[in-house]
Amino acid sequence: MMAPRPSALLLLGMIVCVLADVIVPAEFPRLGARILLIAFLLAEWRKMALNAKVMIGLAIGLTVSAALTGTADPARVLASSLDTGAFFATFFANQFFLREAARTSPLVSRCSTFFVNQPPGRRYALLTVGGYLFGIILNIGVLSLLGIMIKQRNSLEAAGGNREIRDIRERRMVLALLRGFSITPLASPLSISLAVLLTALPGLHWSSMLPLGMLTGAMVLALGWLQDRLQAPAHLRHLVPPTVPARDLAALAGVAGLVLLVFLTALAFEYGLGAPLSRAMLVSTPLVGLGWLARQYLGGGIASGTTQVARRVVAQAGATFPAYRTEIAILSSAGFIGTLFSTMVPPETLGALISSPLLPPLLLPVLAIVAVTGPALVGINPIVSATIIASALSAAPSLPLAAESLALGLIAGWCLAINSSAMTASAMLLGELVGKPATTIVLRWNGLFTFAGFVALAGWLTVLAGWFH
Repeated sequence: MMAPRPSALLLLGMIVCVLADVIVPAEFPRLGARILLIAFLLAEWRKMALNAKVMIGLAIGLTVSAALTGTADPARVLASSLDTGAFFATFFANQFFLREAARTSPLVSRCSTFFVNQPPGRRYALLTVGGYLFGIILNIGVLSLLGIMIKQRNSLEAAGGNREIRDIRERRMVLALLRGFSITPLASPLSISLAVLLTALPGLHWSSMLPLGMLTGAMVLALGWLQDRLQAPAHLRHLVPPTVPARDLAALAGVAGLVLLVFLTALAFEYGLGAPLSRAMLVSTPLVGLGWLARQYLGGGIASGTTQVARRVVAQAGATFPAYRTEIAILSSAGFIGTLFSTMVPPETLGALISSPLLPPLLLPVLAIVAVTGPALVGINPIVSATIIASALSAAPSLPLAAESLALGLIAGWCLAINSSAMTASAMLLGELVGKPATTIVLRWNGLFTFAGFVALAGWLTVLAGWFH
């Protein structure tokens, strides 16, 4: 077994320090996490994508600006900003434990087969659910998992030799997967979006945000299902070869149960440790992931299974963690910039701006959607926009309407960004898998849905804002 790269050990050490601080809060592990995060970014600097380097450059520039403008207690502000960056980096990196267990899980293989081997209408609905459920566990990895299955199962032979049927089937399945995955920022208890908002807006609590997000996500999925039904080519229905649907509800229940187990375990840690849910998730995610992985090996005995799990985790983490360099850089920089920016914005100026008569309070959630979706169209990651806006709002002395309304607007914009931006990793990955330009998927295929989604979400959030107000 090859020794892991030094940067993998740096990232693993940072995760250990952040988890130690969650379990027993102390300054020493926080200091360790800050140092190890900086060391990891330096070690992987040369191989990072340009957008990651730009984000780090912005973070450094903002730090210099804060020092020159005489920010009060700069050491404390810098430490707090690094703590947020390390938290976001750990939240993302911890998904490795669930992804690695899912990679070889028979349960995942059964469930993905169940989603694809269905008649057209039911297949759309199940792929949407699959994009959402697997998106919670695998994040963007769900697009590779189910996207590859779509490519394999959607052969010309399976379409009865009819190319038009094959192309339409491909479009419907890809859109079902993309739309299902897109609601994870809204409706996933494990999403980085929820962690960002709960961290940036201390007045928020998961017990109000998560139900609202899930309800909003269900509306988005229902809209997509309705559009799919209305656009289904009835004139080709009689040419579609009959399908013998797979029946494996136990596999679907198993995946849903795993998601619920991570959430309930986090709730237990939230109660036991007195930590916020977003930080409790840092403990529950690797714990459940390792347990799930161990379940695959313990058939040969506890001692042998434990050794095999340890070897696999070390080997795969050594290969995978350095590959996270770009995501870690963007996420940690976004958290750093958001926290530092919130300390530099004069609260009275921000309060006057968001309370201006030119910005009616009921329109603020809609503007939040635009503020996240718009920059995503030109390649600015939604986490950057959402983090900076939410952190700036936290500096305001008061908000003109409930924080839930503004937060929901930000993550609704995140959802629409996934559906509409050809520069997101999700669109580019799906385009590569099916051999189509990303612009074809998000603009030609999904453009009408995105527009309808914006109109529906704008109306829904305006109603919610009025109700909260």
